[in-house]
Amino acid sequence: MKQKSIKNIRQEFKDNGIFYTPPELAEKLKSYVDFEPETVYDPTCGAGNLLRVFHENVKKYGQELDAEQLGLIDIPNFKGYAGDTLLDDGFKGMKFDCIVANPPFSVKWNPDKLAEDERFSCSPVLPPPSKADWAFMLHILHHLSYNGIAVVLEFPGILYRGQREGKVRKWFIENNYIDRVVNIPGNTFEDTSISTCIVVLKKNKITTDIVFEDGDKTETVSREIVEENDYSLSVSIYIPEEIEREYIDPSVLENEARRSFLIRLKKELDFDKMVCEMEGISIKPFISAIRKILREYDGSKTNVCDNNQISLFDVGMKQ
Repeated sequence: MKQKSIKNIRQEFKDNGIFYTPPELAEKLKSYVDFEPETVYDPTCGAGNLLRVFHENVKKYGQELDAEQLGLIDIPNFKGYAGDTLLDDGFKGMKFDCIVANPPFSVKWNPDKLAEDERFSCSPVLPPPSKADWAFMLHILHHLSYNGIAVVLEFPGILYRGQREGKVRKWFIENNYIDRVVNIPGNTFEDTSISTCIVVLKKNKITTDIVFEDGDKTETVSREIVEENDYSLSVSIYIPEEIEREYIDPSVLENEARRSFLIRLKKELDFDKMVCEMEGISIKPFISAIRKILREYDGSKTNVCDNNQISLFDVGMKQ
């Protein structure tokens, strides 16, 4: 049997909405955990990279669809379960201090089989069969202890998609479970350039505000403002992208405007001179009138414009 290459294995994962989670991203998720948990759980643990960044004394739990991959995980204090997380909850009845997850993005699931399941029955509607993103979020919320924290890497579509997903998102917001939303730029994952987001869940929030984060910018937004935006959690609504504006020196603009005016004036005078010559009349009275106007602005009887303007103004105009 031909051995699969790493590239082929990654492509198979990619085809199923599963992506390799690099260590730096695992550390990024862990950075939002603001206490030392005794237990940590990953409902779609893959190779265990999200669990691996926690201290060896922390009790770690993970479920993975691929039993072969689960068997390769070598992490201290780890207990794993092989099976479909949504259809076969391997840690039923357990609550965890911390949950970290990178669920497969927008995979199909079967809500009809789980309508009475306590993990999902609390929601006003079930997420659509075509997208299990919010089903995983409901599963995570169910297993989160009251004083715990969940940090979930998700596809940005969950932040703004409507219909059933919009109703589930609204329920999360109204029940004050959304603590923070973080924009993650594209090319974070190997082999994919899509943007992602981090959603932080808590059950014991003191305020109803939601923190939005994009790079080094953060914005704390009231729930009322989120409601006014139709319960959208898109970071770009609350932290608009800054448009870089090119700095232009006002003196440069002023000089360019003057130069443009003088060029137009010279062209007009050249044309008037040509007409006067054709008609056999003098242009001097017109020139005198212009000089009179100029004297009203410079306060003198002589032309005291700067040298550049004089040279441009006088070229071809002397009689």
